[in-house]
Amino acid sequence: MQKQIEIALAVIVVGATLAFGGVQPLTYSLLEIAIFAALLVLLVRQTRHGRIQLPLPVWPVLFALLVVLQMIPLPAAWIGRVNPQRLLPSSILALEPALHPLTTLSIYPHATALDLAKFLAYVAAFVLAAYVFDSHKRKSLLIHVLIFLGIFEAAYGIVQYLTGWQKIFSYKKVYYTDTATGTFINHNHFAGFIELTFPFVLASVFYYFQVWQEGRRRGPARVDPAMAGSAGVQTLLFAFLLVVALIAVIFSQSRGGILSTTLTIVFLGLLAQLKTKKKVWMLGLAVFVLIAVGYGLWIGLNPVLSRFAQFNGGVRYLEAEGRLSFWQGSLGLIREHPLMGIGLGAFQWGFSHFQTTWLNFTVDHAHNDYIETIVETGALGAALLFIPILGLLVRMIHSFLTDSRRYRPSVTLGCIGSTLALLTHSVTDFNLHVPANALVFALVLGIGYKAACLERRSERTAAAERTGHPSLAGRVARKQGVN
Repeated sequence: MQKQIEIALAVIVVGATLAFGGVQPLTYSLLEIAIFAALLVLLVRQTRHGRIQLPLPVWPVLFALLVVLQMIPLPAAWIGRVNPQRLLPSSILALEPALHPLTTLSIYPHATALDLAKFLAYVAAFVLAAYVFDSHKRKSLLIHVLIFLGIFEAAYGIVQYLTGWQKIFSYKKVYYTDTATGTFINHNHFAGFIELTFPFVLASVFYYFQVWQEGRRRGPARVDPAMAGSAGVQTLLFAFLLVVALIAVIFSQSRGGILSTTLTIVFLGLLAQLKTKKKVWMLGLAVFVLIAVGYGLWIGLNPVLSRFAQFNGGVRYLEAEGRLSFWQGSLGLIREHPLMGIGLGAFQWGFSHFQTTWLNFTVDHAHNDYIETIVETGALGAALLFIPILGLLVRMIHSFLTDSRRYRPSVTLGCIGSTLALLTHSVTDFNLHVPANALVFALVLGIGYKAACLERRSERTAAAERTGHPSLAGRVARKQGVN
């Protein structure tokens, strides 16, 4: 059953990515149906065996319940206590209690329901990814698919940039025709997808580098020369693929993507250095990064550098570009609805009343995932969503540094990089609202949760039982929650 579900997840993520990132209603609707169907099959199978065992932490459930509460019609007096601005005449989004004795916290419950369905699909993907991942097998189809898909997108984008063939299969691009976008419409979302996948390429370099180093340390008499040689070749192969991914991000001309990728490489490089304590690791990584940058310079980085040069305009440039005014308008919404927000998915309907620039366009996202989450679900919803993710990131870092095994820490390193890169890029964009990227992010978190939390807890439980401490084993097992 695990293998079938893993194959299904791989097919879903490939389909969503190649279909313009899954942004069309038909595509993400099919994505949701397929994920829910896979989860239903798993539940039916487990029910027949008499026990439902899902790796589901409590925080996504709490966030979903908060969103459900936003859609439930409640007495206006209750709404006034939770969100007084909904009833004050001075508020643009206020309601008249006499005319609306029952109302909802969400200003557009239909949009909230649609986004809740997406969120539940991502939670289901998280659960399924955690269920199918098993580091003891020393291989993962999902991770291999993410690497392959990331390199395919990177190569596709490089071809677009270098040849001027600005098409997505048979579709001729209308926007971002001078940048690499792969099968995505927006170059920022293309960069976001590469950010999610290239850390696993870097993690593969790290893994095979360790195998190669171990072979050298043991000497030819104690290790198979073919295995050591294969590890060295694999290290170089994945290092080359890493260069391809970095070049693609550069050619995307996404400033947020380039900065996030740079930060992620530096962080992962230092983290791996703490693990290996080998100077050759940092030296080799620096060489391959310089190769990527050098190739970019040879091809010509003037378009990329000109994009960064636009920051010289300071506040005026940010205002003309739109992001600053979007953030300022969003802060107005946050001031009026600080605790519970205006409803998940309702941003564009609430923001239209605070929009001061780009008046001929509909602004459907804040271009900042954190601000948009606070607008839609309030400070409470943002805390329920992002604090556990940051906590999981810390847990993954700790697990990576303390795990004595070889394959699992490498997978954890990839999950750390993916999580860090997207969380960083989310400051200036909305990759979490692009179905393909959000789906991959959910899969990465699920794999990281299994590798850094569940498997480590199971091992501690088994160790406690072997050493004769059943009470300790019981406490560890209870901490695992719904598993």
